[in-house]
Amino acid sequence: MKLSVIIPMYNGGRFISDCLRSCLCQDIPALDYQIIVVDDGSTDGGASLVEDLKVIHGWTNVSVIRRPNGGASAARNTGLEAASGEYVWFVDADDWIRDNCLSSLLEEAEGNDILVFGSVNYHSRNGVMEPGDVYSYPEDAVRSGTGHVRVMSEKLKMCVPFCVFRKDFLVGKGIRFVPGLLHEDAEYIPRVFCEAGKVRVSTRTPYCRLVRDNSMSRQYDPRRVDALLTVASRLREYADSRHFGKEMDAPINSVISNVLNQSFKLARDFSGQGDNIKSGLALKLDGMPWYRKTFLGAKELKYKVEGILISLFPGRPVEVYSFLSFLKGLVVPKDGGK
Repeated sequence: MKLSVIIPMYNGGRFISDCLRSCLCQDIPALDYQIIVVDDGSTDGGASLVEDLKVIHGWTNVSVIRRPNGGASAARNTGLEAASGEYVWFVDADDWIRDNCLSSLLEEAEGNDILVFGSVNYHSRNGVMEPGDVYSYPEDAVRSGTGHVRVMSEKLKMCVPFCVFRKDFLVGKGIRFVPGLLHEDAEYIPRVFCEAGKVRVSTRTPYCRLVRDNSMSRQYDPRRVDALLTVASRLREYADSRHFGKEMDAPINSVISNVLNQSFKLARDFSGQGDNIKSGLALKLDGMPWYRKTFLGAKELKYKVEGILISLFPGRPVEVYSFLSFLKGLVVPKDGGK
């Protein structure tokens, strides 16, 4: 079997039929791939809906695994354990893939540990899906996993569904998602690329991502600030333990700096919600003495400047981030200066 499409689902019943239909409207035989829906303790009847659709439409290559709620990471790990395909693709239940894309993707994936590609964001307006931002790579390329991290640096796209992985690579390296961790993709993507031998970069955009106003990434949740600090700490510990060499120091520092800045941004955005988030974040950073050096050792000048200002104004990382974001807005207006 060539491919396992793994779909973690938690209360995604209203989206899953469209997701499944996109995965089934493909240009390879059903015997060549499987679709595994991992129901993560849903309460909306989504798993039963999938099973009913299987019977109604005769979807022989679709299966459902039910498990107690443990989060997206645990559901993905469960799907990986059950996968029989040579390659695996983690697809979110509220997204979809382009029709007839699997044949070309598997062709590109052949002989590589990771195939990475782009996506298109969609917004639902009055019941109509309208395309929005497009994320794509400028050119096709083949490079090492660490080479990809060096090239992308802070722009490394932290989204697992934008990749197809060789299963034996993941299993052989023991690469799993961290159960219970929010922002799990930001922790997983740098690790998996640093461990990969050969990566194929594709200019294609086969993944279609639904942008929802009420999605987790847009909701107020102070746990997300802590989760991003945990992600940064885990990546720092991982990089230090692997000793990749000087050529990887700056790119990895940039990746971690970007994660830290995401936590600063959330702390700034959530600061008016009643929790003393900014001071709490500063206190936690006191227990992460490496974080200033991470900024100073990053590839991009903006992080070096941020590291200097953070050193000059200890305990004020969110204010420093906000100040630099303000200056950036003056130099690069959101409307592009039009």
